Formats: sequence, C-alpha cells, structure tokens
Amino acid sequence: MTRELALGLGLAVGGAAYLAMSWYVWRRRAAAGGPSLVVALVGIFVWTACYAVELCAHNVAAAQLWSGLKFVGVVLVPGALWAFVRQYTTRRPLSRRALAALCIEPVVVLALLALPQTRHLIHYYEPSDDFADPPVAHPGPLLWAHAGYSWLLLVVALGTFVARIGRIGGPYRRQANILVVASLLPLLGNVVYNFDLFGLGRVDPAPFLFTIFTFVLVWGIFRLRLLDILPVARGALVAQMLDGVVVLDAQGRVADVNAAAAAVVGVRRSALVGRYVEDLLPAVVPLLAGHEAGGTTRGQLELEGEAGRRDYAVQVSSLMDRAGSEIARLVVLRDVTERVDAERRLRELLEDRTLLADTLQAGLRPQLLPPVPGVRIAARWVPAGGASGRVSGDFYDVHQTLGGDHAFVLGDVAGKGVHAAVVTSMARYTLRTLSAQGWSPGRALEQLNQALLTDVGEERFCTVLYGRIVQDPVDIATDWTPGVRVTLALGGHPQPLVRWLDGSVTAVGQPGTALGLLSRVEIKEESLHLQPGEVLVAYTDGVTEARTGVDQFGEQRLADVIAAAAEGLRGKSGAAAAALVADAVADSVLGAVEAFSSERDDVAVLVVVAE
Repeated sequence: MTRELALGLGLAVGGAAYLAMSWYVWRRRAAAGGPSLVVALVGIFVWTACYAVELCAHNVAAAQLWSGLKFVGVVLVPGALWAFVRQYTTRRPLSRRALAALCIEPVVVLALLALPQTRHLIHYYEPSDDFADPPVAHPGPLLWAHAGYSWLLLVVALGTFVARIGRIGGPYRRQANILVVASLLPLLGNVVYNFDLFGLGRVDPAPFLFTIFTFVLVWGIFRLRLLDILPVARGALVAQMLDGVVVLDAQGRVADVNAAAAAVVGVRRSALVGRYVEDLLPAVVPLLAGHEAGGTTRGQLELEGEAGRRDYAVQVSSLMDRAGSEIARLVVLRDVTERVDAERRLRELLEDRTLLADTLQAGLRPQLLPPVPGVRIAARWVPAGGASGRVSGDFYDVHQTLGGDHAFVLGDVAGKGVHAAVVTSMARYTLRTLSAQGWSPGRALEQLNQALLTDVGEERFCTVLYGRIVQDPVDIATDWTPGVRVTLALGGHPQPLVRWLDGSVTAVGQPGTALGLLSRVEIKEESLHLQPGEVLVAYTDGVTEARTGVDQFGEQRLADVIAAAAEGLRGKSGAAAAALVADAVADSVLGAVEAFSSERDDVAVLVVVAE
C-alpha cells in the first residue's frame, strides 16, 4: 500500500499542478501558440499519470490498459509541441492541411493499440512477464517508426525553441539557459530509455523530464513574458534596419532591441535586455507617459549616442494581443539629423533672403515722408498677393528740389527681385540728383531714360510719374485762390486722378513714353492748381488692372472709391483735415483693391491733398 499511496499523492499533486498550469496558459490562449501549448500540457499530464500507474501495476491486464492509455499523451506531445513552437516563432496559425497531417500518425498508432489483433505491432505484455520490478512492455515492429517520427518532431520543435530562447541576453541569460537545458532533457531521456543506456532501460524518464520542462517553460513565460512579447517583437524587428527599434514590456523594461538602437544608446545589445528604459533613454519617458494604448505617439528628441549628439524622430506604438490588450510597446528611433540640419540651413537661407529683401525694400521707398508746405502726402504699397519679404518694382519718393520746392515720384519697374531693385534704386536716386540740380520734370525723365539705356546687357525699363509742388502766392487784388501748383510729367505711367471741390474726379497729365526702351521719348509737362481740399491720387497699374475673373478693377471703380473717401471729410479745412483726407483716400484705395481680388500685381498709391 505504500507504493500505491505514494503514487496517489503524487498524481494528485501533479494533477493539480498541471491543471493550474493549463488554466494559466488557457487564459492567455490568445497569444501565439497558446492553444497548442495547452494541448501539449494535457498530453504530458496524461502520459505521466498513466505511465506512473502502469509502473505500479501488479498484473498484465492492468499494465496493458494503462500502457495503452499512456499513448494518448505520447502521441499528442510531439505534434502539439511542434505546433506550439511553429506558432510561437512565426505567429501564424496552423492551416487545416497541417493540422490534418499532424493527426494522421496519432490516429494510426491509437487505432493499432485499441485492437487486440494489432496491439503487438506497437508494444505488448506477455502473460508470463515478471511484475516484481517495474514492468516493461515489449516493443513491436512499428514502435521504432513511431519513435523516429516523434523524435523528428521533437528535435525540430525543441531545436527551434532553443534557437529562439538563445537570442535572449543580458540579465535574462541565466533564466534562458535554464529553459534551454530543460527543453533538451525530455529528448535525451527518451533516447537513453529506448537504447537502454546506463542501465536505465526499465523506466522511461521522458514523461517525468517533460514535467520539469513544463514547469520551467511556464515559469519562463510568467517571469520573462516570452509568450506575450518575443513572438511579436522578433517579427517586428529586422536586424539590418537603419532605424533603431526597442521593444518594451509592460513594466517598461527592454525586451528586445536591434543593432541600430544599441548604437544610439551606446551599449551592447546583450547588455540592454531587461534594463529599464528610464535608465537608458530618459528623454523618451515623457513620450511613453503620454502614450495611449492602441495609439501612436510621435515626437522629436536630441540624443547622445556613439555618433555624438544626433536628432531623432521618435514613434511609440502599442503591440496588442488578439484579445486587444497592450502587451508591449514598440519604440522606433529614426535619425533625422541631416534633415534637421537641412531645415535649419533652409531657415537661415530664408532669413538671410528676407533680411536682404527688407534691406532692399528699405532703400526703394522712404521710411517716413518729409513734410511738404501747403500739402499733405500719404503713400501705401503692398506686393503682389500680399506676400512678404518680396522685392517689387513699385516705388515712390518725396524729396526737396533746388529752390526749396518739393517733388514726388511714383514708378513701376518691369520685373521683380534684385534686378528690379537695382533699376528702382537707380531711377529713384537719379531723379533725386536731377531735382537737386533744378531740372524740370520733363527733362528729368528724359535724362533718366538715357541713364536706363546705357546698360545694353540688361533690359531696363519702367514707367514713372514725376510731380513738382510749387507754392502759389496769394494775390488778394486778383482774387487768386490759395493753394499749390503741381507740374506733372508722365513717362508711360497711368494718369493720376484728381478729386475736385465740386466732387468730380478726372484724369490729369499728358501720357508719355515709357522709359528705358527708346533712345528718344516724348514727355510733356502739364501744370494744375490744387485748391485746399482737392485731392490728387497717383497709382501704379496694379490698382486698375487688379482682376477677378475677366473683370478688372478699372479707373471708374477707382474714381468712385476716391470720391467716396474724400466726401466723408468734406467741409473740413486746414493741415489736420488734409492729413486725414490723405490717409483715408490711400487706405480706401488699397483696401478696395485687396478686397476686389488677390490676382494682382504690386500696388502703390501716392495721395497729395492741398491744405
């Protein structure tokens, strides 16, 4: 009774342990290989339990019965372990064809054992067998075929499993070695038994060694989370990837890493596994803290690695099991240093270009208009489309002439950019020089035309409006109305508009030839008298040629805007009123053009209001 009692207690304890392990793995069956591992655990339990009862049998009939039942587990274990390792390493389910192929050999073996007429082909007991020692069944002619097939499956399964576990390093090396040794013990034990080595031929140690392997395997799954992480991680990692890839387990420890990521950290791959991410990449921790399960979090960090300080685009994503739970996190580090450097150089280039454009623009138009006795002047300018940092060809200027009078200039140079800026600057300062020498408006434009023609290598032409403001003396005897006299000369420029005191708006000035195209140009001067409150508006063609579809802004729309803006301040007099009118008209024209269309050229407006 002692041997039977010990057997019963052992089976009870072992059965409870196997049921606990099977239940644990079954709960995690959504992970790769989970169902196959459950089948293997059940098979090992049946094999071990039935074999233990067989060894305690006291007669041939009992031994024969439990020996046959033992084979239910024997035929299940090799195929189930092979299926588990295959699913674990490839993360692909078994096809129906593969499952059917695995069932053929077990069904044949169990069918032969179930029939008394064929049982001896696998193994059998003789009625005269001695049961004083542990009983040993006699091998049949097909047992070795079954053993060879089982060994082949076990060698493939355990060999693949050993290769996979061998990839683990760092702090997990000792646990991994235990798993490797435990996985090899059942196969070695079965070989020793079948070849009757070392005098152990009477008891097959394989099922009991499988028990050790099972406990160690489930412990490894629990302790190292192999079933959860490695099948996913190894499938996601490519050893030759240029991007660094780090797989973190649920506790934030490194479960796997590729060579590129190890280079970023500056630590050997084998020394990284098992370490906490905050110790290796503290800069990534804020991204991990803000990451939501199932989503993707992106950021950019500067990290110190083997190649020095580099910029990395970091992406954190979740690795999910089939049940939809997050089991790990994948951190991808992409080196974007060259891109960041290129973007920085581009920003610097754009800043330099903007600074150059601003510098050029500052030289094309005065920052502040000087005060001119008898009038108030306002000017506005905006480049095409409202773009900033762009050098346009429109310019204006107000300066003093010989004798104390003042001149105003509005021009439009063909082209854009630096070339237009050169022509604009030359035109502006040429006219300033000629004004200081007392040249009349017409002669000044003729001389500017010659200056533009001197450079035959570049096509330089522009349209220019030149006006000179002269204070008219007040003559009470002749009842002369106070105001100013304006002498205009147009070099191909649009005629300015004047809003008179009676409310009408008309064009003034004599059209002339554009400058810089012909050696001889026709420029005519025209003088007009502006009474206090009357408004002269000079503009570039970007105003009237602003377009919405086929509709242009036009002179009539411009005249209506000028009349409406000036009418609002009608009746007011003096310098303050003139300043208000000048600003109101300039702002109204510019606002009307911008509201009308974004399809326009550069726009410049200069408004002169007599006080």
